[in-house]
Amino acid sequence: MRIKHYIVIICLVVVTVTVASLFSSQKKSSDLRKEPKETETIITDIKKEKNKIGAESLLAPPIENALSRITTKTFGTHVSPKNSPVSPERFTGYHTGVDFETFAEEQNTDVLVYAICTGKLVINEFGRGYGGMAVESCELDDSQIIAVYGHIRITSVTVKVGEIINKGEKLAVLGTGYGRETDGERKHLHLGIHKGSAIDTRGYVADKDQLLNWINVEDYL
Repeated sequence: MRIKHYIVIICLVVVTVTVASLFSSQKKSSDLRKEPKETETIITDIKKEKNKIGAESLLAPPIENALSRITTKTFGTHVSPKNSPVSPERFTGYHTGVDFETFAEEQNTDVLVYAICTGKLVINEFGRGYGGMAVESCELDDSQIIAVYGHIRITSVTVKVGEIINKGEKLAVLGTGYGRETDGERKHLHLGIHKGSAIDTRGYVADKDQLLNWINVEDYL
């Protein structure tokens, strides 16, 4: 009787182990069938996030740490000699561009300016209110634009008028503040973008409605 009893116990153990092993195998097989789909979803999400983070801006930054430098005159700021974020102020009107300021430690060093798009240099000369001024003709969103870089050292411009400069390439350096290179203004970069192919280098317009002909640089950086 004892032998039969032990045989029954052994058989029950074997059956239990076998059933447990079979259930575990089926669960693993089920998990494996689910894994590719779950893994594919995770990979897709990672790719989406990577594209979101690493998406290239339509315009290249015109200066290092560009966005952190926009602290004084933004697009559309209205100024006058009596009401301006800078002093003294010589102009009156709505600001057509964005001013990128320089830091205290950069006043006696060269500060590089980069081409925001690939296009042709059409002007490199002194302009009223700017001192040194470079103008580039290029495209944005498949539309023609004119980019105005103000307060630069014209002798530092890297291409000749009529030549092509590529997006992100060095264009020039900023002019020395409060001198001829900046037409007496502080050392900073004024960047304005005008719609179309007509060259308009105004830094200010009298009416707010006229800003519709200009583009806010910040929207594309």
